[in-house]
Amino acid sequence: MATLSSPSLGKLITNVRNLLNQPNPSNSFWSDAEITEYLNEAVRMYFAQVIANSEGHFTTTTDLNIVTDVETVALPTDFFEAKALYIQRNNGWDICPYVPDVTSGFTTNSGSSSNMYTPYYFFRSNNIVLRPTPNFSQTAVLRLEYVQFPDTMVNGGDTLTNQVSPIFKQLIEMYAVYKAKLKESLVSGVDLVSVPKQNRDEIFGLFVQAINKRSQYPEFIVPFSPEGKY
Repeated sequence: MATLSSPSLGKLITNVRNLLNQPNPSNSFWSDAEITEYLNEAVRMYFAQVIANSEGHFTTTTDLNIVTDVETVALPTDFFEAKALYIQRNNGWDICPYVPDVTSGFTTNSGSSSNMYTPYYFFRSNNIVLRPTPNFSQTAVLRLEYVQFPDTMVNGGDTLTNQVSPIFKQLIEMYAVYKAKLKESLVSGVDLVSVPKQNRDEIFGLFVQAINKRSQYPEFIVPFSPEGKY
């Protein structure tokens, strides 16, 4: 059985040009660079919608090192937001609390190993800040689960990130068509955007319904009880 694969930027541009009925970039109202910009914008819009409405998309993990007397750990270059930070233990991983509190002092007496050290953390610029500051070094002792920002497509051989379901590649393409026609409408003063906008909105509606829930496992809600009674 054949499976869907992520198309290249060149293929996406070709598809958009065919929908715009201007397949020749040398004789076109839009340059390939413009269409590439619209496609990357579409991916960013897809990304924003997915992380706001679904679970697990664009999520990955990476292991990070601790260095003696260094309170900061550099974030991955594709980092967008953290879901959890764990520290390694002999029997697994413990979670580190996120505490963005800079109103009190902190100790540097953190213990001599990860089994004696559970830091809290917050962010400063593109770094994780660990408190208390570690006084030991250890490789791959932290595990960061995070939402990664999608790569920007630049060259024709670049592929659409596999975090975008190939089923919805046409949403990316139709967004680019919509933006191209929006520009043409603004330049010409004639409304040429209504039809592509309607098609984009129809696909977008299906997309939102599809991403809203990834698991069909039954969910159970425990009633709130401050005294621990039901």
